[in-house]
Amino acid sequence: MHHVSVQLGAYDPSGKHAVPGLVADLYGRYRINLGVYVPEMNRMGSPRSTWINDYNCQLRWALGDFLQGGFDQWWDLRDRLSVEEISRILANRALPHLNQFSSADRLLDAYYEHGPRAFGPITPKAAALDVADLLVARNRREGARYLLETYVESVMLGDHSGHKEYLQEYLAERGFEALWKPLQ
Repeated sequence: MHHVSVQLGAYDPSGKHAVPGLVADLYGRYRINLGVYVPEMNRMGSPRSTWINDYNCQLRWALGDFLQGGFDQWWDLRDRLSVEEISRILANRALPHLNQFSSADRLLDAYYEHGPRAFGPITPKAAALDVADLLVARNRREGARYLLETYVESVMLGDHSGHKEYLQEYLAERGFEALWKPLQ
């Protein structure tokens, strides 16, 4: 399921949180968020309703990611020309990109070809766990096992103490606890 939403900049009546050059004052500005939600990739839980928010999506981008240099673009609410610019970027770049993920098979192909970066710059490093959940949901446990073995090895080599505990629980909940034991 594809997702497009508008995020409004927060109103800060005190003005204390804006620091020129460091923390922008985004009041009166907006950005466009895009995502792909895959129900079988439910590691972070299911949405509370049928309404899907951008934070429910496993694959996420901001519209600015599709601009030259890919940066966090916030448009001014008073700028009428921004609607034309946004429409052009959506039609020519962003929506065609989302269409690359029109099915679970295409999503898996993109992951196998590009790794987590295929899912966008806002995608967590643990995207392999989401892909493993999708493989399990599609009765491809051996593919999930191979992916998880590789992921567990990379986590064990790094300094990820809090994530190691989470990963151990994740593996046990899905019946892959044996992947953890040889690496302790």
